[in-house]
Amino acid sequence: MDVTLEQVGWKPVFAQQLAQLDAQLQPTRVIAVHRTGLSIAPEVNGFSDIPVGGRWFALPVDERPTVGDWVLVDPHTGSLKVILERTSIIERLAPSGELQLIAANIDTAFLVTSCNEDFSLARLERYLTAVLDAGIQAVIVLTKADLVDEADDYVDQVRSLGADLPIYAVNALDAADVEALTAWATRGQSIALLGSSGVGKSTLVNTMMGENIQLTRAAREDDAKGRHTTTHRSIHMLPQGGVILDSPGMREFQLANVEQGVASAFSDVAELASHCRFNDCGHETEPGCAVRAAIVEGELDERRLQSYFKLLREEQFNTESIAERHARMRAFGKKVKAHKKK
Repeated sequence: MDVTLEQVGWKPVFAQQLAQLDAQLQPTRVIAVHRTGLSIAPEVNGFSDIPVGGRWFALPVDERPTVGDWVLVDPHTGSLKVILERTSIIERLAPSGELQLIAANIDTAFLVTSCNEDFSLARLERYLTAVLDAGIQAVIVLTKADLVDEADDYVDQVRSLGADLPIYAVNALDAADVEALTAWATRGQSIALLGSSGVGKSTLVNTMMGENIQLTRAAREDDAKGRHTTTHRSIHMLPQGGVILDSPGMREFQLANVEQGVASAFSDVAELASHCRFNDCGHETEPGCAVRAAIVEGELDERRLQSYFKLLREEQFNTESIAERHARMRAFGKKVKAHKKK
């Protein structure tokens, strides 16, 4: 089947960039990343997979291609030449301590968790911080709502994260239930799914696609924790229009370079803090603290304040660590260049 640029999310902002570059290069989108290459759509002169040369791996992680990127390819050789400027990027600090790109040029993120022991407001706050920092519309999807008596209890808990957040409680196997989510799947739109293993991300993809394109496995019966089913990030075209990206479950989602995202995800705390007596209030024992007063009055949950403190400290520490690592890499690169000159 022939695929057009528009079907996989091409927008005027990318066309404007293309107009300023080599007209002989062909635009396409990265739909999967492999160890040494990329899968792309549309094909470029018969190439559906292209290699990624060593020069790309020598670049900082955030300058390498990732799923969702728009790239320019040489139609004669099938080689990657340019990554177009991104409109958004979702990233995390991997367990190894390295920055990891999750998806680029995403319009909407479905933050997926299930109505069971996996449910975690703290984890949702992490995902929410990352996507808001990237300027992406966040949608909360609570799966396995058919397996609990009071799914509304989970919805009420999520409402504490933001009054304007779209929230859907669904049975991911039920097409009628999932139909509400297709409002976000219009032509040219790109959706990413974020959530831990076993919460039903791949099931959601299959139901929205109307066919089983992703392998699914049941959660463990003893603790409802998920098993990994999706093994790599990949983009699929939705019959409703737009594309959707499924990714492996991520129980650990360390944050970095998301200072604005923390402020956005905890705008309620920031609003209260603006009424504190002192500008540098630590919201602990200071007199005239509007945040502590809100907790006493039951207007703010202590859990949420502590989560805000935790993510703020984590973001600052990880961002500083990445900056120091980049500085060491730049210094090492200069030494290598100096040695070659000698």
